[in-house]
Amino acid sequence: MNSIVFIQREIEEKLGVMVLTSYLKSLGYEARIVINHRKNIRRLKLLNPEVIGISLLTPSLNWALATTRFLKREMPDSLIVLGGPHPTFCPEVVHEPGVDAICVGEGEKSLGLLMGRYDGSLSSIREVPNIWLKDGDSIIRNPVSSLLSAEELSELPPADRTLYQDYPALKKSPVKSVWTSRGCPYACSYCFNAFYNRIYHGQGGIFRQRSVKSVIEELKELKQYGWKGLNIVDDQFLCRREWVEEFCARYEKEIALPFQCLATATQIEPSLAAILKRAGCEVIYFGIESGVERIRMNRYNKPVSDDDIYQAAEALHLHGMPFLTYNMIGLPDESVDDIYQTVKINQEIETTYPWCSILQPYPGTAIAEEMTIERCDQDAGSFPYSYFQESVINDPIKRGLFFNVQKLFPYLVRKKVSYDKFVRLVRRPARSARLLYPPVFYWFFGRGLRGRYNLSWSAMFRYWLYSRS
Repeated sequence: MNSIVFIQREIEEKLGVMVLTSYLKSLGYEARIVINHRKNIRRLKLLNPEVIGISLLTPSLNWALATTRFLKREMPDSLIVLGGPHPTFCPEVVHEPGVDAICVGEGEKSLGLLMGRYDGSLSSIREVPNIWLKDGDSIIRNPVSSLLSAEELSELPPADRTLYQDYPALKKSPVKSVWTSRGCPYACSYCFNAFYNRIYHGQGGIFRQRSVKSVIEELKELKQYGWKGLNIVDDQFLCRREWVEEFCARYEKEIALPFQCLATATQIEPSLAAILKRAGCEVIYFGIESGVERIRMNRYNKPVSDDDIYQAAEALHLHGMPFLTYNMIGLPDESVDDIYQTVKINQEIETTYPWCSILQPYPGTAIAEEMTIERCDQDAGSFPYSYFQESVINDPIKRGLFFNVQKLFPYLVRKKVSYDKFVRLVRRPARSARLLYPPVFYWFFGRGLRGRYNLSWSAMFRYWLYSRS
């Protein structure tokens, strides 16, 4: 029976990988996770898996390609497969040295078939849906299969959390994650969902939700690990009100621990906020992106009006519900006035946790196609690891502006900084700003984590030490 090992570098629980390992185990295959493959190469060789998998996001491309080359030298007989967002958007990565195959799109069905058919030869997996693989100098490109239905998602086994218990930082992590749905009905220009929806066009409904029963059963199992905070990571947790009402009623009775969720401003209204708070929801996240409605709707293709944002904030304040807002800066033609409008709308709605990232036009997104015309650096390997770091546009003045705003954003919002002071801080900062501004960001970021998850500074420091080790 074939075995697979998933490789990662981050000291974090990857929910997608945990779902895949659990699914493959249910089919009878051996599946493991190894963090830091170089440090653990002896263990990896002892495991001697037939297949090595890497779930790849675009910012990790250079690391992933260096890893595949290293592993192919050290373990030439293992089949190396890349999956996740980057191979889905940029399947030509299959040409890279050390990469034997990639998985495009949803992984459970295709990886299950690959594990069952693989006999050590590429010919045995030539016709597995979603799989692209090398065949000499050519590439075999198999079409995607249908998405898992809501019923199939409900039947998946709970995410396998046992594989991370060997890592102290993860074993002691006070924050856990769970998913209840897949897919998003929207097509925001900066998000992967628009591309995902295109490749699965005609394959059935994109948004699919597990049964409330299956989610509650997983959460009962997860309670043995305990948590200070639970993140429900769905892009659109409030998409179906009847489902949310049923879930909240059962969660309040059977789980009764704090949780947080994501939504769209158009979905948030007073009676639903009351239901969520009663069930134990402590923070709701929703996206503003830009404080300029024209940019939000026309450039980001996000169908949320200013009125929607003000009404959502009013509904949450009415029930004393803290909320985090996602904001984003980084369009090449975004003016200082435009950016201040984003600061101002957060000031006006009194965002509890103002969050700002720098736009990363990842390959495969609509905004990437637009920004290529505007001379954005589109080399996939050039993206910073985090969207809190740097812009990739070519204009150094704009890059500096975006850096300054992102680092100061929570301060600008919480202190209700005026326009004139805003301009002084972000357009004409002191020379030491490059050194002084990042600690401001990390101070507010740390305070936000403490507030959202009820953590002490000492607990956060211990967790940081574990993750560093």
